[in-house]
Amino acid sequence: MVKFLKRSIAVVGALTCTGVIAGMVFMFNSVKAVEPLVDNISEYLKDYNSKPSIIYSSNHKKLYEVYPIYSEAVSVSSLPKHVIRAVLAAEDKRFYEHPGVDYMGIGRVVKKFFAGSDNTGGGSTITMQLAKKLFSASERTSKRKIQDISIAIQLEKRYTKDQILELYLNQIYYGEQAYGLNAAAEIYYGKKAEDLDLAEAATIARCIRTPSKENPVKNYQLADANKNTVLTTMREEGWITQTEFEKAKKEKPKVKGLSNQKLSKIHGAPYYVAAVKRDLEKMGINISEGGYSITATLDTELQDQAEEAVDREIRYDGGSGPNVGAFICMDSQGRILADVGGRNYAKNQLSYTTQSKLQPGSSFKSFIYSEALKENLIGAESEISNEPYTWGSGKNAYRLTSHGKFGGSVSLWNAFVHSVNVPAVRTFEKLGFKIGADHITEDFGFKSEIKAFPTTALGASEVKMQEMLEAYSVFMLDGKRVRPYRIKEISGPDGSLVYQGKMDFVSTRIGPDVCQTMDNLMRGVVTSGTGGNAGGCPDAHGKTGTTNNGKSGWFCGYAKGIVGIAWAGREEYNRKRNKWYLQPLSEFGNDVAAPFWASAMRSATQKFGSDVRGDLSIQPGEDGPRRRSKKVDPDVSNNEEIPIPDDTNSEPIGEPDKTEKTPPTVDQDPLKAGDGATDPPKDPASDPSIKPETPSTEPKKPKDDRLKKPVKPVESEMSEAEVCADSGLIATRYCPETINKKFSKGKKPKRRCTVHKAPDESGGG
Repeated sequence: MVKFLKRSIAVVGALTCTGVIAGMVFMFNSVKAVEPLVDNISEYLKDYNSKPSIIYSSNHKKLYEVYPIYSEAVSVSSLPKHVIRAVLAAEDKRFYEHPGVDYMGIGRVVKKFFAGSDNTGGGSTITMQLAKKLFSASERTSKRKIQDISIAIQLEKRYTKDQILELYLNQIYYGEQAYGLNAAAEIYYGKKAEDLDLAEAATIARCIRTPSKENPVKNYQLADANKNTVLTTMREEGWITQTEFEKAKKEKPKVKGLSNQKLSKIHGAPYYVAAVKRDLEKMGINISEGGYSITATLDTELQDQAEEAVDREIRYDGGSGPNVGAFICMDSQGRILADVGGRNYAKNQLSYTTQSKLQPGSSFKSFIYSEALKENLIGAESEISNEPYTWGSGKNAYRLTSHGKFGGSVSLWNAFVHSVNVPAVRTFEKLGFKIGADHITEDFGFKSEIKAFPTTALGASEVKMQEMLEAYSVFMLDGKRVRPYRIKEISGPDGSLVYQGKMDFVSTRIGPDVCQTMDNLMRGVVTSGTGGNAGGCPDAHGKTGTTNNGKSGWFCGYAKGIVGIAWAGREEYNRKRNKWYLQPLSEFGNDVAAPFWASAMRSATQKFGSDVRGDLSIQPGEDGPRRRSKKVDPDVSNNEEIPIPDDTNSEPIGEPDKTEKTPPTVDQDPLKAGDGATDPPKDPASDPSIKPETPSTEPKKPKDDRLKKPVKPVESEMSEAEVCADSGLIATRYCPETINKKFSKGKKPKRRCTVHKAPDESGGG
């Protein structure tokens, strides 16, 4: 036993010594390898500080660029002691005592590295932070941590402590695009770093840790609390007296805030760019630091075509019709190819595709019927009751009937293709409102709440367009759901790959058989039902939707491996509430949304389309656009038997009515009937007595003269100008974000932006 213990101890000792030696050799080689990185640091810094961060499209066109703000460098010798000590108290109070590295931390990092862990943990010294800032970008791996340590050792060998601190003070990020202490002092307090008082210095010093969220512009209260933390450390270290501590703690420095000096520019697709920036923020990547290169999934040619399609249709309707539209599409791998979040970013930066929650109307019926098919509650040839449906009691009693004199039952084909309301609600009831809502949420990936109300079957629960994009991919991909994404890859300031996007498929319980049935039904919507105006896109499949009083018109669908969601509405700005609101319309999903969906999707399928299901052949005569009379639309009801309140002006766009006690209002999408009709049209798929029409090879001509679109100005009549994204006026060097925009003759703004001014004109605040 004793011999065994001795042998065990000897083995452990030998392994430990071997590990220590291996670690020392590894660190020695790492330190040696990084020598070239610090040889010409002055030249490196010159190049580093001149790089903007740029977002590129997939076809390598600039979408956005931002330059960090660097001001005149500070020297340690010119700074008061309280400014230097504030930084040391906030980041590394033993800076002048240690050799630049926490050697106890080296052992932990090396151990984790050889164990295969990427969790680097542990605090960093100022020297290591400088190394990370200059050479390691945002990558957080054990290998990078070891490189930071190696570079820190080399920096300490080559430079004095004051020189390292000076490099640090002039390179580190302080928030609000300020790089360097002088830039931070100018932006936050309108003065030079050497003129900062104790309270100001302590506030700025603490910004280094979380510059984008805890600076005095973004969160003054938290920044003030952080200031007191720094002051406490300075007092404990004996760097300030109790009197100085108390005085600075009470002081509330006035923030000047010069964020309007941001050096950034939007070159195109502003709603998409804003969404990419939000995605980057969620990743913890701050491109305001400069030097990042982001490649996005968007294609600028398709984006231009989609924007033109939306704008052309909205202008065509004009007058009191829709004044805003939105469109988003992705391929079968989840790459968002175009994103038109609204019509005028200069006026309204809220994106309808990614930020607003809207009632989807009858386009939501696709999920109700697919879940019922999955549970075998209905089949492709089922008949569903169309008798009036009542729920609730007393004052909260509601009675739902379909348009016209229909009762009895209708086939699934007619219920879906002609968007009959009662069968959808009855089908949802069969599912169970709560169970059905839960299953829809799970299978179709909704993050928004799907409410367990009868009217949810008619699209009462508010969702985002991007959620509908993901949900409709289930039907195109035979039951698999693909998550949309915008960023293909990100390179850091040092050129290293920081992030790479990839397709993300999710299996659902919706099988191929269900998807095939839904595929046939959605094709029928276009060829025989409420979505005829989507027929301008070959092999279009989808569903229309129109909400109460026509506040929202939708077309959701897919063609040739591309999923697309279109929406149109009328927005008006309420100055008192400082919010945009949707207003009632007499337009329907098939009137506006379907035509520009078809136009944009046709461009998308021509360039990016693929036969994800194999044979997606087009039948002759199925591609011609159709325009229905607007006197009676099959996607909207004249139902007066349900007391549905009109709460159009009660809440802003995308926000549900918090005071609502009854089920949400929804669209009324009945079965269209001709004069004197007493029965619903027969289903050609289930009635052999009905012969299908022989497909025509001639494109169908529009029945409505209003199909004639306004003539687009020729290129020679267009002029381009750089305008401010906020004011829409000619941009100046002080505008935070600008857009290059084309204007037709006489429409180009003549005034320069009056919102953003030079620092000495704005007065701060």
